[in-house]
Amino acid sequence: MSFLHHLFLPRESNNWRARLLHPSLILVLIIYVVWSQQLISGVSNSFPQILGFASQIPPEQIISLTNAERQSRGLAPLKLNSDLSQAAQAKAGDMFARDYWAHVSPVGTQPWYFITQAGYTYRYAAENLARDFSDPASIVAAWVTSPSHRENLFSSKYQDIGVAVVDGKLGGRETTLVVQMFGTPLTSQPVVGGAASFTVQAEEPASPSVALAEAGPVTSPFGVTKVISLAILGLILAVLIIDIVAAGRQKIVRWTSKSLAHFIFLATLLLAALFIWRGQIL
Repeated sequence: MSFLHHLFLPRESNNWRARLLHPSLILVLIIYVVWSQQLISGVSNSFPQILGFASQIPPEQIISLTNAERQSRGLAPLKLNSDLSQAAQAKAGDMFARDYWAHVSPVGTQPWYFITQAGYTYRYAAENLARDFSDPASIVAAWVTSPSHRENLFSSKYQDIGVAVVDGKLGGRETTLVVQMFGTPLTSQPVVGGAASFTVQAEEPASPSVALAEAGPVTSPFGVTKVISLAILGLILAVLIIDIVAAGRQKIVRWTSKSLAHFIFLATLLLAALFIWRGQIL
């Protein structure tokens, strides 16, 4: 019990500051998080049936949720177009092949190249990208709350939609890319304003869709990494609160630069955890 008090409560034995808040212990926790991520990645590659990537992002659900959001705002639903889906598949494949996360490739290839190569001659076109989200609802929700992403989702210019969900390794890490293409064919009646445009990107992990047809892995390594990171963040936050309350009750005066540093460190961890939890929007 005295050891737990030493770790979590300010006492003379820990120089009146919870041992877990000492810089050396915090450094150990950071090293542990980095090490655990490397270990999880290794296990995922060696034993994908145990800790692999399982896509929980069916393209049809992305389309369904997008249309539900559009119809709730009085907009016509978008029609699934196989050419746009093919273009989205090609764009995702290109991002994995060239190892980039952007609308324009490192060699300058625009999204519209993939659309025209798929045989879709557009009057208007747009692209949304996503990665590192765990389910379709989270992706669409992130797009809806982003002004630039929302512009594509709720534009009356677009009539067709195509979506691809592709798994692979990007930046040395297994992940799933979601590509959403919007379009209006050149043969359609012109709409005032606009032409090809691109906005939107977001993030979360996944697994080969083929693997899902057989036996999916037990869990996702990205999900495990999230749990570990957030658990450590919660532990530090709880200890910091306990330490402050205990110091106040014992009338220990310690408002020093170290306390300020802890708050700054905690705020940084919190921001990082928020990004980890919800994925990215570019």
